[in-house]
Amino acid sequence: MIHVTLIGSQDRQIEEMLRVSGIDAVRATVDAAMSKPGDVVVVDVRAEMGLPTVISAIKRQHPDVSIVIVAKQLEPALLLDAMRAGVNEVVAEPLDYDELANVIQRVAGNRAHTEPGRVYGFVGAKGGVGTTTIAVNVATSLGNVIKPERALMIELQNAAGDAALFTGAEPRFSLVDALDNTHRLDQVFFRNLVTQIAPSTDLLASPDRASASGLDMQRIKQVIAFASTVYKHSIIDVARADRSILDSLDQLNSIFVVANQELATVKSASRMAAMLRERYGRDKIALVLSRSDRNADISQADVEKAAGCSVVHTFPSNYRVALQALNKGRPVALDNHNDLSAAFKRFAQQLAGVRPRESGKSLFGRLTHSRS
Repeated sequence: MIHVTLIGSQDRQIEEMLRVSGIDAVRATVDAAMSKPGDVVVVDVRAEMGLPTVISAIKRQHPDVSIVIVAKQLEPALLLDAMRAGVNEVVAEPLDYDELANVIQRVAGNRAHTEPGRVYGFVGAKGGVGTTTIAVNVATSLGNVIKPERALMIELQNAAGDAALFTGAEPRFSLVDALDNTHRLDQVFFRNLVTQIAPSTDLLASPDRASASGLDMQRIKQVIAFASTVYKHSIIDVARADRSILDSLDQLNSIFVVANQELATVKSASRMAAMLRERYGRDKIALVLSRSDRNADISQADVEKAAGCSVVHTFPSNYRVALQALNKGRPVALDNHNDLSAAFKRFAQQLAGVRPRESGKSLFGRLTHSRS
């Protein structure tokens, strides 16, 4: 049975007719609706001058709950405000109670998933190891893997990140706009802040100028938590030198320290991994190797031993391909004919839990294999 909470309505007929339609409708105070909204919240705004602020508040606290408003007429300004607040449907007078019941049943059936999306962070053991390259391309690959859903990349830095340069994007808004407006966060507002950097991937970019006071830790956590209600998969490029940022990663499912097989980087990876394990626990921390080299003096096993955690993926060294992609402002992952893009794709499939498609078999071979 669908459970509906009615707010602001003095029309008892709405309540009665919905129950006749098999919908459990209960009138409630704003406080009651905020704490336990049910499947759908119906807000009667016919006696209001505008859209009540409670709608945005409910959407922020319960982003999976559907909201229907009942209005006197379909005014353009009201419809725009409703869209920005995250309202799912608007029903206007003269009321057709069967239509209202059908609308409620439809939006209840379209409820978003309640489980938060998965969030992964990449933090460089030191500067210049390719952290942004990996974050951009894994996010791009994730978008391709999970189509028709979208992936998100958040550039969690106080200023001057390079993600826009790597993707040829020109963001109008940045992370700071989200942090300054955590009280206004809803899906429509958030999607206006991000910039598309690939067909199925968005970017919340770092600001151009650094804030003198730094980034607020609690607001960072709010933005990450909200993003996980909008996107099922998010990638975060984490600033390694900002302790307030490194202390804001509680909601991340995994944190990957990006290292390579150079001695100075391995030493830094050891310190970074130890600090993150102490803060977030051993299970959340792993290594990825950039510019992997099987013939290097320092082996993958040496890196794992020094850092105290496993290397879960390696990305081959392909300087020419990476440089060409940077100069074009086009992620390597959008090209399918090199070993580096293939590595990004495999890692994205691993994160998304998607099994790679079989390759190297003819159609006849696959058919005969399926029959055996």
